[in-house]
Amino acid sequence: MANVNTNFLPADENWKLELKQIKVSTVMVEGAALGIDIVSSTTTGDLDLMPVENASGGDFVGILAEPVAATDSDYATAGKLKLVHVPTSQAAKAWFTVGEGTFTAIDKGKTVQFGSTSIDLDVDTAGKGARITDYISATRGKCQFVMPNSETA
Repeated sequence: MANVNTNFLPADENWKLELKQIKVSTVMVEGAALGIDIVSSTTTGDLDLMPVENASGGDFVGILAEPVAATDSDYATAGKLKLVHVPTSQAAKAWFTVGEGTFTAIDKGKTVQFGSTSIDLDVDTAGKGARITDYISATRGKCQFVMPNSETA
């Protein structure tokens, strides 16, 4: 679990590591945001890469703590378990990388969508993915994932 601080990463003590069931045959990088997998309006019991926002029940669950590679022996195994950083409080903060947009200190408090790869935030696109809490640099900040489905950006 040597996340090089390029994707999402827990930024405080409000997280715990848990083994979670991950979607079968899907490559995922360490630090990817994970949400509830929804297929045909039904949950599958798996976690999958986070869509651009918390919608249709596919809410944020945690941050992948280990990669899933196509060469893994359990890659095509249903019910495989992987370590996931799970928030223990709505106050949990995570480091994030800017995917799209120009990030400045005035973006604090903004609600934005996840990037299409689930490893960053699109800071110029309003959405229900995460709320920006801290500006670190033009490419890095902190956020919280407390966006319920009913909240609007």
